[in-house]
Amino acid sequence: MNELYYCPMIQATSEHKQEAVRIITNTFDQNPSVNIVIGEGGNRRKKIARLGAYAFIKALNRNGAYLSSNSKGAALCFRSDVGGTNLNELWNELRFALVIPGKKVIQTLKREKYIKQNRFAKTHLYFWFLGVEKGGGDAVYELKNHLFALSKKEQLPILLETSVPLMRDAYERYGFEVYHTWENSGNGKALWFMIRKPK
Repeated sequence: MNELYYCPMIQATSEHKQEAVRIITNTFDQNPSVNIVIGEGGNRRKKIARLGAYAFIKALNRNGAYLSSNSKGAALCFRSDVGGTNLNELWNELRFALVIPGKKVIQTLKREKYIKQNRFAKTHLYFWFLGVEKGGGDAVYELKNHLFALSKKEQLPILLETSVPLMRDAYERYGFEVYHTWENSGNGKALWFMIRKPK
């Protein structure tokens, strides 16, 4: 049987936005890549929440937003060749941009340009966010198993970027490989571009 259809995780809908944003906000406060984008000052929780809302809506529009069955974990992963920008997505992107300093907006645009230029160019599943709250139990395994099964079904590699050494090591244990390293992506932090081919 195809494990993709027997995984207990939830394909998120717009009704799950609040839960997903809560998970992202609670789990990404110390993430170096997030800190580079939002900066250290101001209301950090508000800025991360708006980033989470934008990311969730973008993934939702591409059928790539997931929650674990216990609503303690969230994953945003979608096909790179699927569009779907709408007014709701643009509005949430604008709301996020309004809470970060102007110089950070410019820095973020330059950062995204570099990432897109160096990302694997062929069609893939883009794994944007994975967050699991404390007490999440098997949430991370539910989400992982579904995404790996989806990769196998679609015969598409999964791509991600991480600036956290421990996460890089964890992803390598699950079959991801580093295919490009940005030695200083901001604040002296390296950014690893990783790929996992379908198995």
